[in-house]
Amino acid sequence: MSEASNKPKYEKILGGGSLVVAYQIANKKVLLVGGGNVAAQRIVSLKIADARVLVVSPEKGLNEEVKFRIDNGEVEWINRQFIDSDLDNIDMVLTAMDDYDESFRIGQLCRDRRIPVNVADVPPLCDFYFMSQHRDGPLQIAVSTNGKGPKMANMIRVAAAKALPENMGNATEMMGKLRAKVREWEPSMKNSGKRMTWITSICEKWGIEGIGRLNEIKTKKEEEAFFDKIRECFIIGAIPDIDSPRITLIGGGPGDPELITVKAHRLLQEADLVVSDRLIPQQILDLVTGELRIARKTTGKSDEAQEELMQWCLQGLKQGLHVVRLKIGDPLLFGRGGEEIIWFREHGFEPELVPGISSAFSAPMAAKIPVTFRGVSDQVIITTGRGTKGAMPDLPDFKRSQTLVVLMAVGRAPELKQLLLDRHYPRTLPVCWIENSNCPEERIVFGQLQDVDTLVTDHNIKAPAVLVTGNAVESIPAK
Repeated sequence: MSEASNKPKYEKILGGGSLVVAYQIANKKVLLVGGGNVAAQRIVSLKIADARVLVVSPEKGLNEEVKFRIDNGEVEWINRQFIDSDLDNIDMVLTAMDDYDESFRIGQLCRDRRIPVNVADVPPLCDFYFMSQHRDGPLQIAVSTNGKGPKMANMIRVAAAKALPENMGNATEMMGKLRAKVREWEPSMKNSGKRMTWITSICEKWGIEGIGRLNEIKTKKEEEAFFDKIRECFIIGAIPDIDSPRITLIGGGPGDPELITVKAHRLLQEADLVVSDRLIPQQILDLVTGELRIARKTTGKSDEAQEELMQWCLQGLKQGLHVVRLKIGDPLLFGRGGEEIIWFREHGFEPELVPGISSAFSAPMAAKIPVTFRGVSDQVIITTGRGTKGAMPDLPDFKRSQTLVVLMAVGRAPELKQLLLDRHYPRTLPVCWIENSNCPEERIVFGQLQDVDTLVTDHNIKAPAVLVTGNAVESIPAK
């Protein structure tokens, strides 16, 4: 007989567990004997389930929280010790007291009357256990170790909750609304199988992360539009995508993949299409899991290159894709991000913005230059060596308390030097070039303003590089 034929058709059922159910106890009467810390915890669990709670305990045995619940009218209270007749007309009993013998006796009485009972710290007399619970709106996650390790149950519960997308309770509420809508669209009982199969297929296609995206529906109008789209899919039996076409402008930061935001990292992996600046380092591009298009090198034709990038994005959006426009640094700091927002709006799409760390700040930090320093610099000017159509920046006259940071300045070093001298910047003012900041090939070159252009040629400094000048450059003495 073959090994396959010896294998049982179904796996053996392993006993020793509990029947884990969501007990519906709303409006049922629960007797809670005791008024200490454990009783306070039990009250919270019971009132979450909308139970009617009767506390039996002498006043001296009540802790502050239990007193608050009583004074607030959340529970009833009898000021005395337990008597056997307290079990009359009771649906469930919990003991939370230090008297072991009395707890044991109450547990036996409940067993005789067939009343479900939980006797604190006496597992053999418990018909049920309280589990470590995470609650977020309608979502409840309960973990039980069947009395083997309550602390471990808490740790597992915390780990499970952290693994969920944020505000999963709101997403669960939206799924409940969707199920209700589906029943409205197809109320016949004979089609209940169709309804459940469709909802199940949606959950499987979207996954936990996709369902979590339901939190992005903020307004009643957005909710109505979402359900209209879903209804059309339900009618034809299609399973909709959770994503509508969308464009996200992401700041790729200065170059180190560990310096992009957590959100940017996630979106780079979720996007269907990423359209990237040419200067984005390979380490960041390696995070992309979808299609990647990188700007082509077009010397002296930046406008044409920009238009091609925008058309790539638009093509993806028209295909219903989630498109990420990946930009070096921060999208709105000399990155033409503002122009792109307007362009996408004109084509019917509202971009989402994800900020990035700009090299205007990270590059000086790489050189240990504080762009502001008490008593040295209280102002920062950030400008570019390549303005519109190649124009030089219009800078104010020199002030001792200013730090000047210039992006994209390598190719304009001689002109920039003359401009600063014309604005009365001292020839011996400290300067620093930072090339490829926050990347493995980073280089830092210090000097003076009078040599700012020769530093570029002597050290063969290449773009991308940031120039910092001002007294702040030497505010921290070298080691």
